Amino acid sequence: MRTYAELFKTPGVALVLFAQLLARFPFGMQTIAFAIHLEHVFGNYTVAGLAIAASTVGAAISAPVLGRLVAVYGIKVIVITCSLVSPIGFLLIAFAPLTEGQAILTALALGFFVPPIQPAARAVYPTLVKSEAVRNNLFSVDAILQEVIWIVGPVLTTILIATTDTTVPLVVMVFVQVIGGVTFALLPMVQGAPIPRSKKRMGSVLRTPLVRAMIVVNLLFVGSFSALEIGAVAAVGKAQAGFVLAMLSIGSVIGAIAFGHRARSPLALTKQLGVVLLGDILIFLNAKDPLWLGICLFISGIGVALAFATMSAIIAKSIPLDDTPEVYGWIGSGQNIGYGIGAAVAGILVDQISSTASFAFASGLDGVAMLVALGAVAITPALLNSKSEKKV
Repeated sequence: MRTYAELFKTPGVALVLFAQLLARFPFGMQTIAFAIHLEHVFGNYTVAGLAIAASTVGAAISAPVLGRLVAVYGIKVIVITCSLVSPIGFLLIAFAPLTEGQAILTALALGFFVPPIQPAARAVYPTLVKSEAVRNNLFSVDAILQEVIWIVGPVLTTILIATTDTTVPLVVMVFVQVIGGVTFALLPMVQGAPIPRSKKRMGSVLRTPLVRAMIVVNLLFVGSFSALEIGAVAAVGKAQAGFVLAMLSIGSVIGAIAFGHRARSPLALTKQLGVVLLGDILIFLNAKDPLWLGICLFISGIGVALAFATMSAIIAKSIPLDDTPEVYGWIGSGQNIGYGIGAAVAGILVDQISSTASFAFASGLDGVAMLVALGAVAITPALLNSKSEKKV
């Protein structure tokens, strides 16, 4: 804990972390909110899965473009614009009398304007923290906070739906998105971050094998989450799904706090993904029991934030600062495509086969992600820990 306490003594770190957490919070609610609301409106999970997929495909298309535009026009202009436009989609899905096709198209349009909070924040971090060892700890904290979103978001969504109706979480998402995005964009250390403009052609970063590997791993890894979420809602019901999914994130937070500051070898990412896969496989011993499902997702979660932090640190060490907004944008595209595919396929599997089939799909995605990470070990750099670098 002393390691993390030293990190927060760095000026601006706490404010940036809190603001980006708030700005990203609605997306911890979105999958459950869309799944339950659209299933309630249309009576099936297929439309809900396709709408989630459409939203993430839209975000996947726009993410590298918005990441590039951040360096051209500045974080403030891009983030505030998107934070004011994207909530319109939430309101339309909540209250407009849409057909199935219109709901899916609305979700697609919403996805185009997802604020590029994550690429912007991760491009700002190296300007706040110069030491690689301390910066690795910052990425670990960022991953922990990301898991806080996935702990509180699903639980808050299910509580709001249980006590009110399915539209209320969507309205809450609107307010949080606007307040969080604007607050983050207006922070002085965010506005004034010296992010250089890349002189390379857009897409040239994809020639780097390590970047391609990280995109593929993120696509598969995040795809498994949406498959797990759809499967959990179908397996244990709406009331208990929030608790079950929160266990994944609780395990992730504990794993990151316990192991996030330690030395990471090039094999670290493979090992972390292996832990996630182990928890997924254990689900099949009793896939319908909420308590057992929660325990298994807790085990999986131990590797989740660690893996995200490791991948962010790998990019920060391997890629020049002027290319990082675009690289994180492409990684965001991979995550969104994976999330969309996972949700769409899982929705169909639940309707046509069973919730257990969606868990099998999630396990398969995690297994392939681990194999890709293993194949990239030769080009993966070792990361410093606090003992590898003089204290600053």
